[in-house]
Amino acid sequence: MCVINSPLAMIKGAVASLYPPYFVDKKYENFFFPLAEKLGNLVLETGYLHLQATKPDTIGAALTNNPIGLAAYILEKFATWTHPKDQSLVHGGLDTRKDLQDAILDNIMIYYLTNSITTSMRLYAESFSLKQRANQLDRVPTAIPTGCARFKNDLIHLLDWQLQDKYHNLIHSTFHEKGGHFIAMEAPSVLYQDFINFVKKVEKFNKSNNQ
Repeated sequence: MCVINSPLAMIKGAVASLYPPYFVDKKYENFFFPLAEKLGNLVLETGYLHLQATKPDTIGAALTNNPIGLAAYILEKFATWTHPKDQSLVHGGLDTRKDLQDAILDNIMIYYLTNSITTSMRLYAESFSLKQRANQLDRVPTAIPTGCARFKNDLIHLLDWQLQDKYHNLIHSTFHEKGGHFIAMEAPSVLYQDFINFVKKVEKFNKSNNQ
């Protein structure tokens, strides 16, 4: 998921929504727009983020040594962040995703057996702390060659125009019609090939810049 959290990026997103074809190929408009719909879905799906960023030890205590609760908490994310249209189904469509079931159970068991769900949530509290936000890292530009792979069912996407405020050398930008937030589990070969293509571009970039 390629994002930056800066006021300028938000303003650019609003401007682009007025006439999307000027900012993105028409066949990829539905990755970003309509903006109101995308932002509404983001609000719907980020309740966990607010909870983990403010009270990680509370929700962590509720899920520790609670395999059913832990499974429910994690499975809901896999259901809604891979195939959003399936979230109204009884099992979120996961009962039909035979290709993912073993990987998802492995993921849940890692958190359960290592008793690490609480510590994993503290990352959010640390990242959104006043001290960390005061660094304003999203406003610090970088010239390092950067790539962005977008998978349609991920939570949110930003335009190249927005990302380039921070990533001045955005040399790789791709769009994939299938897949979501957990693409490494859903389609590892697709993600792998995207990485390979990006690395080739980095090598070419470095060569052209004598690095």
